[in-house]
Formats: sequence, C-alpha cells, structure tokens
Amino acid sequence: MKESRHPHPHIDPRQPRNKSTPQTNPPVFAWKPPPGEVTIHISGTHPPVYQTVSVDNKEGYTLLVASDPEFNNPILNILGLKDPVFLPEKALNPGSYWWKWTVGEAVSETFEFQITQEAITLEVLDIDQWLKRFSEAHPRLHIRTEEISDFQKSLESDRKEELSLLIDEADSLRQQPHEYAEPEFLPDRNVDYAKFWKIWYPTMWGTRRFVKGAEVLGLAYLATGNKDYGRAACQRILSICQWDPEGSSYLGHNDEAHMSVIWNGPVACDWIWNLFSEKEKTSVITQFRKRGELTFSHMHDQGCYGITRFDSHAGREIVFLAQLAIVFHEHIPEARQWLEWLRPVLCGIWPVWAGDDGAWAEGVSYSNPYVSIMSRFASILKKGTNINLYTRPFWKNYLQWKQAVFPPYAEWMGFGDHTERWEVSWTANADLCELIARETNSPEFLSYVSEFRREATLSEKTPPERSMGRINPTLFLAPKFSAEDQTKTAPSSNAKISNVFPAAGWASIRTGMDKGYDDVAFIFRSSPFGSFSHSHANNNDFIIHVGGKVMAMPTGYYCGYGSQHHAHWVWHTKANNCITLSDAPQLIRSLESRGFVEAHFENEHLAYFQGNADLSYRLQAQRCRRHVVFLKSQSYFFLIDEFIAQPEITSSVQWNIHSWNPFEVSEDQKSFKVSRGNSVLEGHFLFHHVSFISLNDGWDPPPNKGKPNKQWHNQYHLRFTPNAYESKRNLGVILAPSYPGLTAPEVSSKREGDAEIASIGEDLVAVNQADEMEVEGLTTKAIATIRTKGSLYEISVEGICSRKE
Repeated sequence: MKESRHPHPHIDPRQPRNKSTPQTNPPVFAWKPPPGEVTIHISGTHPPVYQTVSVDNKEGYTLLVASDPEFNNPILNILGLKDPVFLPEKALNPGSYWWKWTVGEAVSETFEFQITQEAITLEVLDIDQWLKRFSEAHPRLHIRTEEISDFQKSLESDRKEELSLLIDEADSLRQQPHEYAEPEFLPDRNVDYAKFWKIWYPTMWGTRRFVKGAEVLGLAYLATGNKDYGRAACQRILSICQWDPEGSSYLGHNDEAHMSVIWNGPVACDWIWNLFSEKEKTSVITQFRKRGELTFSHMHDQGCYGITRFDSHAGREIVFLAQLAIVFHEHIPEARQWLEWLRPVLCGIWPVWAGDDGAWAEGVSYSNPYVSIMSRFASILKKGTNINLYTRPFWKNYLQWKQAVFPPYAEWMGFGDHTERWEVSWTANADLCELIARETNSPEFLSYVSEFRREATLSEKTPPERSMGRINPTLFLAPKFSAEDQTKTAPSSNAKISNVFPAAGWASIRTGMDKGYDDVAFIFRSSPFGSFSHSHANNNDFIIHVGGKVMAMPTGYYCGYGSQHHAHWVWHTKANNCITLSDAPQLIRSLESRGFVEAHFENEHLAYFQGNADLSYRLQAQRCRRHVVFLKSQSYFFLIDEFIAQPEITSSVQWNIHSWNPFEVSEDQKSFKVSRGNSVLEGHFLFHHVSFISLNDGWDPPPNKGKPNKQWHNQYHLRFTPNAYESKRNLGVILAPSYPGLTAPEVSSKREGDAEIASIGEDLVAVNQADEMEVEGLTTKAIATIRTKGSLYEISVEGICSRKE
C-alpha cells in the first residue's frame, strides 16, 4: 500500500508541500523518513506494484530536484545528507519543480512545487562564510570592536536617556550578589506537584534573572567602557560555570535552569571576553562546551527538531545553541557541526508553530518569548553576515497579526496559556514589535508600539520574581529609524474590518483598530495545529472586547503546566466559548483535533468567515462548524453553529459563553446580558422549542493555591441547551455589543415553520432547521439567510454568497 501523507505539519513535516508555492526562494527541503521499513512503488509497474524494503541510512540521504517529473533535467542531486533537511545556497529560477528523496533502496513519492516571480529571494550562505563574516575578535554579536567607539559617542550625544536608563540598571545590578548557588534537584512532579512547583518556579525565574543580569552588565560595559560593569558580569558567568551541567541543572532534569545558562550567557561572554583571565576562559569554555553537547544531543540525536521534534522548549534551544556556537566556535570543535545542522533549521524550517501569514498557533502570550528569542538570532545573523532573515514574509505579517488580534487595551490576551496583563508583558510586546518594525523598515507599526507602551504604564505591576529589568539588549543595539522614516505610515484601510490568518487558524473583526477604546474586537481561533502543547481544545472559540472591556473570553488560569486546574479545566472545551455536545468536548491534547478558518468574505454590508471544527468533534459529529457574520450597518454579530451527528449518534448542542461578570437572563430563557462598566453584550438565541440556560461560576478544579494572583478574578459561565437530542441542528445566536457611542439594535425573534427568524432593526436573519425553509416567500436550502440594506445573502457549507431576487 502506498505511503499516506498526513496533513498536520508536525506529523508530516515535508517541505515544500506537494503543489505548493513557497514564498521564499530557495525553499527548504525537509522530510520525515519512516523508521525501520518502508513500502515503496516499484518504478515502471502498471498497475502499481509495491515492495517493503529496509531503510539503510549508512550512506546518508539523497535529495533530487528537477525541472521535470521524470528527473531528466536535475537541478539538485545532493548525496550523503546526514539529516533529512537541506537548504540550497542559491535561489531557483521561477518555474515548476519536482523533488524526491532516497535512502538505501527506499525512494519517496515525487512532489511538485512552483517558484513564482513574487517569491522573496533569501540566499543563506554556508557556515564557512558565516564564520568568515563574523568578527574574529570579540565582541562579534550585534557589534564589532571597531564600532564600539562610535556606539559610545552616539549614546552620549543622541541617546542620553537610553544610556541613563542602562547605567541605572547596571548600577542596581552591581549592588546585587554575583554568586548563584547550584539549584536544588526537583521532586517528582507526578508524586507531589506542589512540592515540585515550590522549587521549580523560583529556580526558573531566579536563574533566568541572574544570567540576564550578566548580559545587561556586559552591555553597560560596551556602552561606557567601565570595567567594573564587565567584571561584575564575569563574576556571574564564573558562578554558573561552577554548576555541573549533568547535575541539578541538567537539560533532562531541569531544562529551564539549563536554558538560563545558555540563553543570555553566551552573549554576555562575547561582550566581556577580554576581561576574563586565561584560566577563567578555560572554565567558561568547558561549561559551555558541555552545555552545547547536551543541547545538540537533545534536539538532534534524540529526535531532530523540525522533523520528529516539535516540543515548545526546543524552539528556544535552537537559538541558544546557535549563539553559543558562534561565540565559542574557535574553542569548541563540534560547534561547526551544530551550526551546519542549525542553518536549515533556523533559516528554513522555523517557525514550526506558524506559517508565513504570521499567526502563532500557541497564542499571543507564547508567541512573544519565542518570536523574541528568534529575533535575537535574526538580528545577530543580519549584523554579522548580512543575511537578512527579516525579509521572510513571516516577520512583517507577524506584526499584522498582532495588530489585528491583540488590542493594546486588552484585559485578556488571547488563546493559549498565560492571560495576565502585567507591565512587563505589555512592554515586552512593544519591544518585540518595535524591533521587528525597525529590522523590516516598517514604521507604520510605531503607533501600535506607542499605544502598547502607554497601556503598559496602566497595567498591573510585574510580580517581583518575573522582573527581568527594563533593558532589552537586542532592541538597544538594533538599527534606529531616521526622523523621516518615523513620519511614514501605512495607507489607511478603514473600510476593511476583518482579517484572517489561515495558516494557524486565527481571525478577527475590529471596528476601530486604530481608534483606541472606540472599538469592538471579535477574536476567533480554529487552528490546523490542533489542541496540543500550549493550545487548548477550543477550535471555533472567540473573545469579544467591547469599548475597551473584555466581555467574553476563555476561562481558567495558567497555574502550572499540567496542574490539576490546567489539565482538567483549561484544556477542556467546556472552559471556552465553544459548543459542547451533551457535555462531550473536542479531542483534547490531540494533533488530530484540527480546525480551519475558511471562506473569508467582506463587502460594504458585512464581514464573514467560517470556523470548521469537524475533525475536533469527530467522535460525535460529521460536521461541526461556526459561521460568523458581522453586520456593519448596526454593528452586531450573527453566529450559526452547524451540527450534523455521526450515524446513530445523537447529541444536544450546548452553546457556552464565559465572562468576568455575572450574566442576566431573560424570563423566557432566550436571551442574556452581561455588563462591565459602560460596556454591554446582549445575546439572543434563535431557538423557540424547549430549552434551558444553566448559570454557574468558578472552576472545577480551581487554580492551585501555591500561585495566587490578584488578576485571577472569578469567572461566570452560561450554557444554553436545547432539550432535544438530535442528529442535526443549526443554532443561531445574535450578539449585540454596546458602549457609549454605540447603541445596540432592537432584536425580536420568532419561529415560522422550519425557520428561526430574527428582526434586528431593519435587518432580517433566518436560520434553517430543516432541509428547506421558506422565509418571506423565498424557498431556500441555505443554512441561513440575511437581508440587510436591500441585499439578500445565503450561508451554506461553502460560505456566504449574495442572492439576486
């Protein structure tokens, strides 16, 4: 039987995908070879004949790329590849290409892709050229020795405020201890989670803050020439060099403590290298060589990152290993091998939790550190070698995604772990967005950055253990905008209010993206990456902000990965603004629980997209989709949840919504209202048979007591449940937001035959509860119809279309 291909990019990480159009040229080639044995097609047999052969990788992989499907015109014939990944150095000519790989007797299928004229040319030199272009002397990351004098002069003349802040930070750090005892060993988290947390949590933040302090002190030394700062940094590095890399901070035991050493440590070493004695240098090299060996073994030998490994933490370690290898390459013979493997991973495969459209599958909060860490490498490579990874579409599109789904006023961050609004979180987002804006020459995002900095001052103060200081060294050393650049802005597109990011399954509707609090923001998720890692079982979920207040959001708090509350509330569909099917959730902790945002449409009357979560509810449903419509004339949302059961299975479609404030429910149980300050959200259910609303608050189980947080407010839950168990249901809901400056429309609803009908001011919407319905003399098989401003629209499984009468 022919080898099947799975659509999830972590199960089948093959690039380029068949029939794809890569946006960068040359593309990276990556594949996941089957272990042990593989079934192959015997060439030239008709009908196909298949044979099982052993996979023998003694001679390495061969990559074949040709401009014809018969491979008569080979473009690339790369032999002896140690790893199933390859990034060409030179761009390909525009055109169609075919590729395959071989190993031993095994030959893969043939895949086709096309290089267009629009693809971004990004040629990445080989490692020999990298190391030739980086300075032979230290410093070599972000800045060279010959640039230090001009750098110091520019700080003293044009950047006095930044210099003063850096000196204040460095002076404060100098007064602190420069020794950090080797961390304690961790208890078994499966035996006693609270005991584990009591050691793990302060160790993570304490070690991270300590080594970050060394980096900031090193930066202060570069900026001022004051050796006292540099020697203080040296003391910190020498302290962590006394730790046993295979002891309590061993990668396999406590990877956070290990990563604290290699996160900021190599950069600090680069900047202060000339201040170490020769004996001290030997100690430093020994420590970082062993850390590098362990990291490479973990990410490469125990499963190759981007091919068979996609765990979240490894997305940091690839950057830390690259920094370490560049700083110490002349002292660590293995460093070149590490960089040769990292070149296609960092410059081609990354990111593994996003696509070129910029959205991050694990959520806004988790995107911040991971993209920020990668930006360190991108900036180091750009400055040191003139290889500009920032030309990849991902980077600028990441800013577009952030602007669309993460309002500066947000009280609730978004889907995925971590929700807190701390000053450090808002400042870190501003720093990252400003850095990318500078590196991609995109000054149009500076107003977004400025608004985040303003809102940071209004946010909760950072918990002391999370405070990493006020200095972002990567941003501090990044190229500045000229005064002329800062006045440039992107052309306004006020007519467009919706944005869709299908690669990671995000969408938004924003009525006032550049108007501060005068905004209704509907943020939506249905992700092809599934409910894994820091993502939850919440495809087709939404968040609504109204006039600067969050009115509906996913619930629960990140009180520790896999803790009772996290695993048994936060991960579950019931905790989100999704439907449940007679209490049954989506597939939890599953790469197969995939969702999609599809059929995006917008015109002068409305915006529309569809969330497809069929695969997430596959045990109960053949089809489970959420159609989202925003009607512009009166600023309200029309949602239709479309459900078709699996054969011989019936369910009741339960509609869930959650808020920080209690819900008021109508006497007939067909509508609700939630108010927060001057902001209001009213909901109307288009269902006129027997049903009921359930109200409760809190969580089961609640967050663990070991990590109290004053932002962890009580949360309130509403569930609307039709009484009947059915094999098919289209459930319509009107959501009408209001705040000073926006008045909610009047809504009345009724049932006529097989149609649930609502009048919203002058608009009329109808939901079909049968195979066919009749509305105002119109007979249609559509799931729903909308009449607004003299136009008629029909919604079907394919999307929305205008119907001429």
